[in-house]
Amino acid sequence: MSLQEIVVRTARMLRERVAPLPKEPPEQTWQRLYPRHDPHAWLEQLTARLPLHPNAISEPERTRLLQEADALLQGRWQLFGYPVQLDDPPRWNRNYLLGKEWMDAPARQIDYRRTDVAGGVKYVWELSRHQPILRLAQAYALTGDPRYAQTCLRWWLDWIERNPRGWGIHWTSALEHAVRMFVWLYTLRLLQAAPSPQRVEAAKLLGAILQHGEYIERHLSLDSSANNHLIGEAAALAFAGALLPDCPTTRRWRQKGYAILEREAMRQFHPDGVNAEQAFGYLPFVWEFYLHGYRLQPMPDAVAERLRKSVEFVRNVMDASGYVPQVGDEDDGTVVPLWSEVGNRHRVVGRALAMALGCEPPPAFSESDDALCQWLSGRAAPPGSRLTESRLYPEGGYAVLYTATWQVLFDAGPLGLGSLAAHGHADALSVWASLNGKPLLIDAGTYAYHEDPDWRDYFRGTAAHNTVQMDNFNQSEILGAFLWGRKAHAYFEYIDLDTGVAEGSHDGYVPDWHIRTMHLHGDTLEVRDRWILDAGGTLTWHWHFHPHWVIQHVEHGWLASDGESACLITVEGLPADVEVHLVRGEGDTPSVGWYSPRFGHRIPCTTLRVRCHTGAFGVDEPTVVWRFHSRSHQSS
Repeated sequence: MSLQEIVVRTARMLRERVAPLPKEPPEQTWQRLYPRHDPHAWLEQLTARLPLHPNAISEPERTRLLQEADALLQGRWQLFGYPVQLDDPPRWNRNYLLGKEWMDAPARQIDYRRTDVAGGVKYVWELSRHQPILRLAQAYALTGDPRYAQTCLRWWLDWIERNPRGWGIHWTSALEHAVRMFVWLYTLRLLQAAPSPQRVEAAKLLGAILQHGEYIERHLSLDSSANNHLIGEAAALAFAGALLPDCPTTRRWRQKGYAILEREAMRQFHPDGVNAEQAFGYLPFVWEFYLHGYRLQPMPDAVAERLRKSVEFVRNVMDASGYVPQVGDEDDGTVVPLWSEVGNRHRVVGRALAMALGCEPPPAFSESDDALCQWLSGRAAPPGSRLTESRLYPEGGYAVLYTATWQVLFDAGPLGLGSLAAHGHADALSVWASLNGKPLLIDAGTYAYHEDPDWRDYFRGTAAHNTVQMDNFNQSEILGAFLWGRKAHAYFEYIDLDTGVAEGSHDGYVPDWHIRTMHLHGDTLEVRDRWILDAGGTLTWHWHFHPHWVIQHVEHGWLASDGESACLITVEGLPADVEVHLVRGEGDTPSVGWYSPRFGHRIPCTTLRVRCHTGAFGVDEPTVVWRFHSRSHQSS
């Protein structure tokens, strides 16, 4: 942190001690800000202020949403893809996967980074993002069945009662407050046709929203931590400030929120559309904040242009199966998930955002991909398409190469955003590739955050990526779960998209330099690794294959097959003294051979690991050439 940031953070701590927000019940907060405003009068305006279109939802999607809501009435819910049984009402401090709970204590006394209390905090925060009450409210809007509305309101009021201002684990993150503000405001709109809550209850619900806004305004993410969190916090202030009745407080939120959103669009999205966090999984999360944040106000042209470029970038890296490479961190984050659990975030949110921006959307693969469009606008987006041409993204640091059979992504970009680079991975000069429309060479994923430091470090380390590692060190230095020390810098050295050539280098192992050249031509992907050596050491290549592919050693290399396509992998230039292993993950020790398809999940995959010492080459600038030859399954 800079000296200025330290001063500001210290001033915030002093302010919280000297002039904390009043410890008042939510209904008093409503009365304090709106002494002469009837909450019911504002609730009656919501239908016009925040339009939604439940009648536009496709029948298959409607069925899925109601199935999820019916399961919730029985306490059944999916927590990061794991089935759990909730209490009625839920125990909001409980990690339902471990059966452990965070303590009841003042929020300032709780360190949410601790894992010895109840595991990783995300597993308890996720429930209090209130996706379950949103789903129950949706079911009421779709059916008019009062059971959904009653359970929704009962759970919501219970949360407010058990989590008073400044108390407990749920008052430790401004971003979590921001997500709840969006969910609560949409939930009020979805329950609009339900019998109005009593005046005290209505004031309590609206007062809780106001208390969240006051907390966010005082705890906006600063400087080194000003990443997607700041966008979410600003979007919540802007949205609530534009939607709630006008008063000096909401007017200030509106002005501050929209100013930050405009500024951060320019800072957190490169001009070429790549998000500066270098984390593709956070794109739909940030997209959602901008989509909802600007539902009530025209989006500035400069912001819209950055977001259009961002949607275009995803259309370019998405393969024919709908797969988007899992570059950087991924935690399945959503804001107002109006779609069912089977929806794909890049397509669902990307199509809704593209529709709002008036640009070409990603393609739809199922009716679920248009669920958000239908809820917000009453209609599906245009069919959409992928962008299947070679492109360079110079600021973001990616080259996308295409042939009839291959789609390749090559990374010569920054580690991440700002001094922390919190969500970046040590993946300089890594390559991701799809063959015949299906992922072949993959990123290992993310798997864990605070809850498992060893696995966290493995999945964002260099060994979990398709690049070269020296002496078992990461290209960049890991200092904490979201903190890097010394950072590798990668650069493009040469690009010729017409001939399918992209070359980059990085300084992560200075005084030694790694230079990698990609050449995609016809059915062959060629990866040429050259080293300019000074100190030297042990070099290790890791090639991570999607679990759908079977890899076996053959006479001239290795053969990858998924039953429909095949790829022959050969290598030249390696010394005689070399270790070669095909590794699949097993046990609980972090190591290669694992793939995390989503947050909190890991499954075995095959990793080809090749290791040798630079001294065995006998030259100062050794070159190793890998070739991936696409072959018909019959000829293999």
